[in-house]
Amino acid sequence: MDQPIPLAQKIYFLGIHPEKGGIRSGSVSAMHFVVIGTLLMDLYLQKKIKFEEKRVIVLSTKSDNELHRFVLGKMNQVKSPKKISTWISKLNYSQKFIRSEVQKGLVAKRLIRLEEKQFLFFKWKKPVILNKQVLYRMISEIDNQIFKGTTAEDELIFLSFLEPAAMLRMIYQDRRKRKQARERLKQMRIKNSVSGAVADAIAASQAIAASVAASAAATAAARS
Repeated sequence: MDQPIPLAQKIYFLGIHPEKGGIRSGSVSAMHFVVIGTLLMDLYLQKKIKFEEKRVIVLSTKSDNELHRFVLGKMNQVKSPKKISTWISKLNYSQKFIRSEVQKGLVAKRLIRLEEKQFLFFKWKKPVILNKQVLYRMISEIDNQIFKGTTAEDELIFLSFLEPAAMLRMIYQDRRKRKQARERLKQMRIKNSVSGAVADAIAASQAIAASVAASAAATAAARS
């Protein structure tokens, strides 16, 4: 598997349980926001967008990728640049389409297959890893990049999303090693302020979503 994997596909692939399939339980709640954040970084690396004062500026709407055209089209419709956190929240409403497109990309690369699942009236597609060697090689590369260092921008950007995606516990079972990795990532983030701004926006969007969910639950409980 020598094809380059876009960041959004890479983070989603890393989040799939290698034995059971489906997104790992520790990453489920964060995955929607993190995939959107890495999608923005894919567009940034392709010079389709840039960031100014934590706002997204569209540079080009042309792309061969359907998902990228979808996102760029939405961004191009607004009259003035919006904050990163605003776009992460807005695009979260399209999470089903975004997830589907990310899955299609991984299926095309023969990295996963999708199992049709149903419970009562609910239907969904469960991702199952086909090529575990790619997953284990990815984890090994991540470990080397964290502890031996890297200067590649795409690698630094990807590493900055491991913590928001709750991936460190999966990569490092040992608590001491996990703590060391977390400290190394903090140092790397200082060197890459762009992905740091997106990671902050993800955290803010997650906090808002959690607050809204808690408020809705409290309202429902009060009415019952």
